[in-house]
Amino acid sequence: MKKWITSAAIFGAALSPRIALAAPEAPEQRGSWLLLAFFAINFILFWLVLVYFALPLARKFFADRAVQIRSGLSRAQGAFAEAQDMANKAAARMASLEAELKKIAAELEEETAFQVARVAELAKSTGERIRRDTVLSTAALSEAAQRRVRARLAESAATLARDLIGGDFQSSDQGRLIDGFMNQLGDGGARR
Repeated sequence: MKKWITSAAIFGAALSPRIALAAPEAPEQRGSWLLLAFFAINFILFWLVLVYFALPLARKFFADRAVQIRSGLSRAQGAFAEAQDMANKAAARMASLEAELKKIAAELEEETAFQVARVAELAKSTGERIRRDTVLSTAALSEAAQRRVRARLAESAATLARDLIGGDFQSSDQGRLIDGFMNQLGDGGARR
């Protein structure tokens, strides 16, 4: 609360300078030489005490501070040089990695093109082989089917001939047929 009153009084005095000027003026005083000499001696003693006690401490403080600043500066320069060296090494490594990446990409693309060509060649040869196999399989199946049909036809013809011969021919007809067949065989053998 006291702070509030004090700050209100200062604020009021600052805004209203007439209040401060309303105080009665003190009579003008003249300084004395003794008072001046006392102030001068006091000032000189203050400087002597300050120079005697504070100057060595100030010199030591500033010397220590200079050493700290120099050591910090040398450490910072060393760290900067090390960081610069590391940055240069990193840049060189990045360049080598980029070159290696390009090389690997080129090799990969070349290998991919080779594999694609190889796969296309294999697909073409496999397609040709499948076509040949299909033609051969079709021909073989067709021939097998024809053989089966012929065998069935021959079997059916033999069964039909046996039934016809057994039912309609007499034994004399059968003898004549066999003799005629033998003669044809004999004539066919002589022609050759």
